[in-house]
Amino acid sequence: APFGMLSRLASLRAFARPASSLRRGLRKYQRLPAIKASSILTIAREEDKKAIAKSKKGEGLTTSPIPVALAAAAAAPIVTGPAASVLSVLGPAFYFYLQTSGISTCNKIKKEGTTGVLSPAQFVSLYTNGAVWVLYGYLAQDMTVLIPNSTAVLFGLYYTSVFARHTDESMMKWYLGSSAILAGTAYAATLPNALDVVGTTGCVMAVILLSSPLAVMGKVIKDKSTAALPFGPSIAGFLNASAWTAYGSLVAMDTYIWAPNGLGMAACAVQLSLFAIYGFPKAAAQPAKEPVEEAAPEAEEKPDEKPKA
Repeated sequence: APFGMLSRLASLRAFARPASSLRRGLRKYQRLPAIKASSILTIAREEDKKAIAKSKKGEGLTTSPIPVALAAAAAAPIVTGPAASVLSVLGPAFYFYLQTSGISTCNKIKKEGTTGVLSPAQFVSLYTNGAVWVLYGYLAQDMTVLIPNSTAVLFGLYYTSVFARHTDESMMKWYLGSSAILAGTAYAATLPNALDVVGTTGCVMAVILLSSPLAVMGKVIKDKSTAALPFGPSIAGFLNASAWTAYGSLVAMDTYIWAPNGLGMAACAVQLSLFAIYGFPKAAAQPAKEPVEEAAPEAEEKPDEKPKA
């Protein structure tokens, strides 16, 4: 067990008193390093003996640290070792793939000079979601969260600017909605329970990001065509959500990670099912070129020959 474990257990002996203390302790233990179940039980026995001994001496300790050990056991990872390391890498890797999946879509927009039937939801939600999680990473002092989401903000802003330059619709409602979310999140960062509020907001934004392609689901079903549904972001979102769901539920044991990504994984599965039902959009047929008739070679004019005598 880590050296600081005993002190952490001792600092949470008020666990059994109010229910709010129990919740706070659970959130704290979700961030502890991985420890084995046998080590947890050993700590529980030792701390319980100390608590009983102090109680007999009349030192006023009437609570047992066993609930603390049980909370730590609940937060202990299911997967450890090399498998945990792989899951820790897959999440950020697939998230970066999700961020770059919009490059091909933007290149297509610039080439055709129009956004067609595409929606800006996925681009606006990318930088908005990234900004919320950057703030969460700053508050939690977690660079693993802060750095990947910093690049998400940059990619999202670039994609949104490309879309705005080539679309005929007004982007004002998207800008206002994003600004309202970011302003509310910035205010929440000043509250005593800032980490919980910003984390909850990030969960909501993660679900919106992963399900944003479904904004055109009605049109896809109506037209029976997936032309308005980009395949790249859909498959990238599914892989990203799957990796983070596995990491959050098996390694980090963090509800803020696996819950929103589990919902996002379901939304992405719905998107991919539309491709299975309606297939991939067919490329626009090129107009057939009319055969050009070759002009008959003009007869060479010969000089008038004089009749023979």
